[in-house]
Amino acid sequence: MAARLANPICRAQYRQRSALVEPGFAQLFQRFRRHLNYRGHRSVDTEIKLLGTVHNLNKLIHHAPRTCS
Repeated sequence: MAARLANPICRAQYRQRSALVEPGFAQLFQRFRRHLNYRGHRSVDTEIKLLGTVHNLNKLIHHAPRTCS
């Protein structure tokens, strides 16, 4: 990781992670708690994808369209 962060381009990409990836995980863990039901890379990956899908579908269902004034 130190070798990657030594490169300015890679460092800039890594900084973007906090704005792109971290808020999504924060919302998931706030809503569904931090506890995952499964162990192992594939199982956890599948569970997080399922939780993300449920979270995004719920946002779409409850989205209130903007009204023009």
